[in-house]
Amino acid sequence: MDRKLAVIMAGDIVGYSRLMAEDEARTYAELRTAFDAVIAPAMANAGGQIVKQNGDGFLAIFTSVNDALDAAEEIQAGFDQQRLRLRIGINVGDVIEDQGDVYGDGVNVAARLEAMADPGGIFVSRAVVDSAERTRAKSFVHLGRRAAKNIPERLDVFALKRPGGPRPARSWYPGSLVRPQALLASAAAVGLVLIGLSIQPLPLSAMMAQLPASLPFLGQAERADPRPSVAVMPFQNMSGDPAQAYFATGLTEDITTALARSAGLQVIDPSSTSAVSGERGDVRAIGKRLNVAYVVEGSARRAGDQLRVAAQLIDARTGVHVWTESYDRHVEDVFAVESELTAQIVASLVSYVDESERADAVRRPTGNLQAYDLVLQARSRFKHDARGADDLLAARALYQKALELDPSYAVARAGLGATYIVDHAQRITGRATERDAEIGLSEARQAIRLDPNLALGYQVVSFGLSMTGDHAGALQAAERSVALNPNEPDSLMALAKAQVRFGRYDEALTNAERARRLHPMAPEYYAYVHGQALYAVRRLDEAATVIRECLIRAPQDANCLLIQTAIFAARSEMADAQAAMKRLVSADPQFSLAAERSYRRFGDSPLMERFLTDLTRASAPETARTLQAKVREG
Repeated sequence: MDRKLAVIMAGDIVGYSRLMAEDEARTYAELRTAFDAVIAPAMANAGGQIVKQNGDGFLAIFTSVNDALDAAEEIQAGFDQQRLRLRIGINVGDVIEDQGDVYGDGVNVAARLEAMADPGGIFVSRAVVDSAERTRAKSFVHLGRRAAKNIPERLDVFALKRPGGPRPARSWYPGSLVRPQALLASAAAVGLVLIGLSIQPLPLSAMMAQLPASLPFLGQAERADPRPSVAVMPFQNMSGDPAQAYFATGLTEDITTALARSAGLQVIDPSSTSAVSGERGDVRAIGKRLNVAYVVEGSARRAGDQLRVAAQLIDARTGVHVWTESYDRHVEDVFAVESELTAQIVASLVSYVDESERADAVRRPTGNLQAYDLVLQARSRFKHDARGADDLLAARALYQKALELDPSYAVARAGLGATYIVDHAQRITGRATERDAEIGLSEARQAIRLDPNLALGYQVVSFGLSMTGDHAGALQAAERSVALNPNEPDSLMALAKAQVRFGRYDEALTNAERARRLHPMAPEYYAYVHGQALYAVRRLDEAATVIRECLIRAPQDANCLLIQTAIFAARSEMADAQAAMKRLVSADPQFSLAAERSYRRFGDSPLMERFLTDLTRASAPETARTLQAKVREG
């Protein structure tokens, strides 16, 4: 045995077991090609030595940190041209070398860093950063301190940025220290929240009392994400006129949306904060319910052309007020007030921000205050979990009036497009046609042309393309929406749904879990997509728990009943599977194997065939019940 200090690199193929199950010969051939054509040459160029290869993973040692980083970048650049995706972790530490193998804590840390890394990513320890050349300093992104299995102390984790690589979710990028007076925060965007197809309204009464206490994303499980978490509670309407409530609500949503554009924060969805607003005054209870560290509370009073806004940032763990501020302005200065509020919050919670984010923050959505006011009213009339045709049509009319005043108002165009697409998807008015979906897509695309950085525009486009069957385009639009606003839970869930269809199950599960973390009181659709992703990765017991949660709140939800049926069948619990299928057919008489075969919920992957087999074993009807009845009547 020989103990020495070494640079350790651990690498592993993402989703290898699933790929082997789908096509063993192709996957193994690609793995051998990758090792021979990518990994081995990079090791030779950098003087690295592979000491262990276990199936799809490997462990290598180097004598130089910079050589290891060069090799990692070369390897990942080679994998960018491959179907396979690789994760890499690098650490510096003591190792024990024995009979050609290496052991020790230094090896364990490298392995844990690799497990944390994004597909295509390179995660490194503090020791690597401290030992690297000074010229590499700006290449490292600090992700904070993270807990790792079987390692007593939290690891100080960094990601290595590289051209063409994934942009890591981080606490901050090293850069200029933010000063409150220098930070210009995001101007008002839109908090209009969409969801995917066939959503049920969220029944909030007694819902929280019925949720399974074991669900970690709704409880007080320790978060792996180290970024500061904040919830903006609904601002109180102090105008004395209930008709002005929409203004305070819109202000809340705009501030939340502006904060959400900062990748250095975790920001809870406004719908979830509204659901717990009855606990106002008990900040610690709110913090526990939403699992956040900070809460923003405020009020708005609008009288004629005068506006007074008061806000306070509170540490939800201690109840201590971080800061309190009030603003007395002309109502036309509402955007400046929002920017100043957001600046104070970001400056208080995030130590560093990326230069591009600060430059992107200086935006005014419209120069017409009346158009902005109309958009706020439209948002107050129609939400993603509302089902009323009157509200949808009223919101559509308000968006149209806003566009008459300012045709270049991108947010209004995206909102207008959403009313057409959501109506077609959920059959709210009962009159929507394919032409409505086309109109909605046209409006959303125009919104993107007006504002190429409008995350909401890409979100609406993603749902519209999914409706028209362009699933590849929907995936691309969802990815762009999430890149522009990493805290938008509906975009994350839309991306997760698209990733399931294209076989990217691990990524889908990550995004679904993150969306539910940001929107703890989300509609049933969130649980459905989360359960679907768990079913896809064959974590059937967890999937069953998530789907039960959905059916507690909405016993007739067809999507959740469908996944529950498949889960029971996959676990060979056939009596339960057939009972769930009966409930599904009762809730959705249009359900049939033929329709599922056509819809391709899991794309063209082998999982789709297993899914259909599970449904067949549960006695799924080949054709819809209503069609069968017509045949019998004929």
